[in-house]
Amino acid sequence: MCAIFGIILKQPGASVPATAVDYCAEALAHRGPDAGGRYIDCAVAFAHRRLSIIDLDARANQPFRDEASRVVVTYNGEIYNYRELRCELAQLGFEFSTQSDTEVLLKSYLAWGKSFLNRLNGIFAFALFDPRRSLSFIARDRIGVKPLYYMDQDFGVLFASQPNALIRWPGVVRKPDMKGALSFLSFRAVVGARTLFAGISKLEPGCLLEVKDGHVRCERWWSLASPPERRLSKTDIRSLVGDAVESQLVADVPVAALLSGGLDSSILAYELSARAPVRPICYTGKVDGADYDETGYAREVAAHLSLPHRVVTIGEPSDIDAVAELVRLRGHPLGMHNETAMFTLAKAVAKEHKVVFTGEGADEIFAGYSRLFRLPYDYNRSRLVATFPAAIAKLARRRLALGPHARPLQFFLDRYSYFPFDEIRSLAISGRFSADDGEELFAHFEKQFAEADGDLFSQIAHVFVATHLPALLEMVDNTTMAAGLEARVPYTDHRVVAAAMAISSSERLKWKSAIAPVQALCSPITSFSERLDVPKYPLRRDYGKVLPQSVLCRKKMGFPLPLGQWAVAERSRAYRNLVFGKESPLGDLFDLNALRTWFECGRTNPSDSFGRKFWLLANLALFFREVLA
Repeated sequence: MCAIFGIILKQPGASVPATAVDYCAEALAHRGPDAGGRYIDCAVAFAHRRLSIIDLDARANQPFRDEASRVVVTYNGEIYNYRELRCELAQLGFEFSTQSDTEVLLKSYLAWGKSFLNRLNGIFAFALFDPRRSLSFIARDRIGVKPLYYMDQDFGVLFASQPNALIRWPGVVRKPDMKGALSFLSFRAVVGARTLFAGISKLEPGCLLEVKDGHVRCERWWSLASPPERRLSKTDIRSLVGDAVESQLVADVPVAALLSGGLDSSILAYELSARAPVRPICYTGKVDGADYDETGYAREVAAHLSLPHRVVTIGEPSDIDAVAELVRLRGHPLGMHNETAMFTLAKAVAKEHKVVFTGEGADEIFAGYSRLFRLPYDYNRSRLVATFPAAIAKLARRRLALGPHARPLQFFLDRYSYFPFDEIRSLAISGRFSADDGEELFAHFEKQFAEADGDLFSQIAHVFVATHLPALLEMVDNTTMAAGLEARVPYTDHRVVAAAMAISSSERLKWKSAIAPVQALCSPITSFSERLDVPKYPLRRDYGKVLPQSVLCRKKMGFPLPLGQWAVAERSRAYRNLVFGKESPLGDLFDLNALRTWFECGRTNPSDSFGRKFWLLANLALFFREVLA
């Protein structure tokens, strides 16, 4: 919907310079092209950039202030149940001057205090200032659909929708966070509260930050361990997904949908076709290469559901100028090589729409990544192999692609990480990364495993929802908002998440037959995934009668950029010049001679794993050049 920026000074009597506020907010203009505004009250300043979706009237512009209480809010997101809350508030005697969800959010605070957060169904990141109590607080939605960053400095607290607004504040030094860089290279994302910027933190999903009398306190207002709102059964999944889609249709502008022809997007297209007052246009990205072109599947689904359909041609997804542009707009390197394709698609949709539905989240909550969600099966095989004589065990591990046996968490991280920590350290300048840096990353996942209730599958599922999904959602938010387009992600409705997480592992990732686990025993996961098992089984079961069989039976299709071949081909030359050149932005972090030797060794047999590592290094270099320079 928008972008927010603000500062809350800690010292009484201090004042905020308006020009500095405007300069920082300007970095977020692409997220809210329809309107801008600011509020300054001595030591508090809020700024806002608006993408108008609900109540298009200028009276709903932000920052929004309640005249009676003088409480003010700047807010990014959508409250999907705002009409129901508005009726409840009206019964309590509250009056409204707009039709916006922003005013409902503010008056919900006036009615119920901080506990109003538990009443919200939506995606949001907002800051609220209550002058009656000299209190400010900043909050983020449950799953982390909308991003929020902050700096806790001696002079005050700065916050923004993206970190590239914070580094514009006078006196803020642009420095990389080494542990953040290590996390990005290892996992394609910075896990936990850290970022790639020294001194800048993420407000984690389901958390709020309270600022009062110069003191800053962070608390969690919702977690995955929170009990569901009601007891759920497996038969609730389809009704919950449908309800989530219907609730997210709230908008005063037409909505669109991204349709790949895969299971997740096809389900959303079906629900939209049944529930939207105006049949939405579906958009599909078309890429070169018959092995990667999904437009045939998408056309079949659109025709089956009688939905209008448009195909958008996607150019070279690794074009360095396009990647650099998106790195600047995001203030973050691209961890996933399909982000520029998503950006191209978003710009095409944004020519006629401001809201688009997309299927992110289904893989994380319904066990769609068989390679990782089948790890409990691999772990048990690894324990068995560990009892074999050494020579036989070595052969078995190679055949089954098991790797060394380890504790469950390390066994998972060995498969989950993209760039092993020890390999990164071997390429870095001595002292740039310490053993303690790796221990902090390990401790993050150790805490996630401890928070999960249950077996190894439950622990892996917890990591995917609490760590992997927020990083994915940040990418979706930043990439679509860079085009002035809001993405809605119904699978991340907290009620859908709670229901999915309550489904047993054997139902989420189901064997095709009773004998399938035995048939799979002597094969690596990659060879039997989706052949002997069925990922996201609850979705396939519940929507099996309303979607084409091609959707239900097709395997997940990879993105058309085999990264190993790309890394050594002519089209990556600009990246190689950037990473290995004399003026390499990575020169203060890595031993460039060691990097060159590493690359030459990898290019003799360029695997996709090698290509992913090079992609991450190249994007970190672009980030240093485009954002931190």
